[in-house]
Amino acid sequence: MQETLKKEKAFQEKLAKLKKTPDDVKLNREIAILYVQRHQIEKAEPILEMMPDDMDINREFGIFYLSKNEIEKALKISEMMPDDVKLNYEFAVTYLEQGQIEKALPYSQKVLDKDRDNTTGLLPNLHLEIGATYASMIQSSFSKDAKKYGKNAVKYLQTVIEKYPDSNVVFETAQFHLGVTYSRTGDFEKSIEVLGKLINHATDERIKEVLPYEIIEVKQLAAYRAAQDYVGVTFSPITQDFEVAIGVLEKWMNHLNTDERTRQAVQKEFKKIRQLAAEAETSE
Repeated sequence: MQETLKKEKAFQEKLAKLKKTPDDVKLNREIAILYVQRHQIEKAEPILEMMPDDMDINREFGIFYLSKNEIEKALKISEMMPDDVKLNYEFAVTYLEQGQIEKALPYSQKVLDKDRDNTTGLLPNLHLEIGATYASMIQSSFSKDAKKYGKNAVKYLQTVIEKYPDSNVVFETAQFHLGVTYSRTGDFEKSIEVLGKLINHATDERIKEVLPYEIIEVKQLAAYRAAQDYVGVTFSPITQDFEVAIGVLEKWMNHLNTDERTRQAVQKEFKKIRQLAAEAETSE
């Protein structure tokens, strides 16, 4: 509350100053941007008309239009300043949030090309957003595409982890998404390894809260996938290696799982194997 009052006082002081110096370009720019950020777009428009080529004001208008999903208006501004890093970033993030990754990539590439040294501080979150979007596409894709999406997700998320370890919450969020991505691609051991490391140093309260449940879910998936694989393929009635199958499943369960629900699920798989063994013995 105190901070809000302080900002409002500063804004009113700027307005009072503008009345005395109406031709002050810098002050007009600052006030126009503040109007846009306050969603008082109609008050900012006269200043834009007076300063139509001002990149800072146009950028704020473009970002505002994107926030309202008025893409055509934002595109007109983008045509005026096609290499603006911040505006391209906003376009990329807007499309990523809508799941339109093909539209996002050209804008994100401009950001990566124009700001290789991350002077804007936007690159960690951009890599995170791209990686998370690819990860979200894995489960709804055909197997061939899922593999490609998983590979891309890992690439972008690892970039955050390797290049921007000081990016605080973004760094931790990238680790979390990487662990989830490995799980979605079936690499459960890597998933548990990544999430297990994260749980020891996570500072973000939201991540700390969900991590234990996510690890349990990954372990459940690992055990269930193992059970399906061994019952359906490796230890089918053709091989008749039923005791080995049970031994392997017990190892998976003891190594990767501690919760009762998973144990019960794997026990059902044990019953299937024993049933297959009994049927094989009867047929002999």
